[in-house]
Amino acid sequence: MSQSQADGKRYSILAVGEVNIDLILSGLAQVPEFGSEVLADGFSQHLGGCTANFAVFCARLQEPVALVSHVGRDEFGTFLIEQLNRHGVSTDHIHADHQLATGVTVALSGRSDRAFVTYPGTIDSVEAEEVTDDLLAASEHMHVASYFLQSKLRAGIVDLLKRARKAGVTISLDTGYDPHENWNEGIHEVLPLVDVFLPNEVEAANITGQDDLEAAGRTLAESVPLVVVTLGENGCLGVCGDEAIHAPAFETEVVDTTCCGDAFNAGFLCAWRRGNALAECLQQGNAAGALVAGGPGNAAERLSPAALAQLRQAGPHRLSQ
Repeated sequence: MSQSQADGKRYSILAVGEVNIDLILSGLAQVPEFGSEVLADGFSQHLGGCTANFAVFCARLQEPVALVSHVGRDEFGTFLIEQLNRHGVSTDHIHADHQLATGVTVALSGRSDRAFVTYPGTIDSVEAEEVTDDLLAASEHMHVASYFLQSKLRAGIVDLLKRARKAGVTISLDTGYDPHENWNEGIHEVLPLVDVFLPNEVEAANITGQDDLEAAGRTLAESVPLVVVTLGENGCLGVCGDEAIHAPAFETEVVDTTCCGDAFNAGFLCAWRRGNALAECLQQGNAAGALVAGGPGNAAERLSPAALAQLRQAGPHRLSQ
């Protein structure tokens, strides 16, 4: 029996956001310009979306997790529901939309970076009111991802976060990239309601207007108790109060970087929720990201508590502070 079940909670983690199809072209030497063509080494279809990926990775780490999201009434939607169920994510709170098609992201993935082209479809259709007080009462932690992509969710996000806090639910946020590059959309009103903020280095720099990432992290930590900035191949930076810890990345043979940030979030938050020290949480996040980087797309089968423990035992242990 999990701790959440022992406490009378149905879900350890409630993930709120998008699920979509990922069509991944991997092994690109560069992103093509208009009028040009580049070749990919591989092509595959996967469950995608930052929120759904996160939920799957949490389930792989043996957390009872549910996803609040939408799909279309189409073949892609059926595929996504099947994949979520296969990985152990509850789909009881996923709505099949009669009007919108399932969202699709085409990922152009290289060895060290990636670019995306997205058809929104059902991606921007979840509303905050769908997360009921009863559902919050059944959950210990709520994770919101792809904040900038989801205008309908943002419209009610402040009320949702206040209701979650009133229910005793801890909250984490991953904004994702802002496709309009405004880097605002009410984010500064939202951050004080969040327990853990998980931007990557581009997002942290743009939200704060600071290129120095430690300075950006410390600025964000004035609003949020815990800020964790992912740095790709350079690991991650955790800032909590006056404490700032850099955790180096694990050495790994990179196949695809598409879902590494979502895996990092799952690994980090699963450790954080269990009361581990910040350094341990950062290391587990890095290990989860490294494991998923070794396979194409949402390589969820690579992630397990045993695989994490094995990599952490073999990997870096010294964290710079």
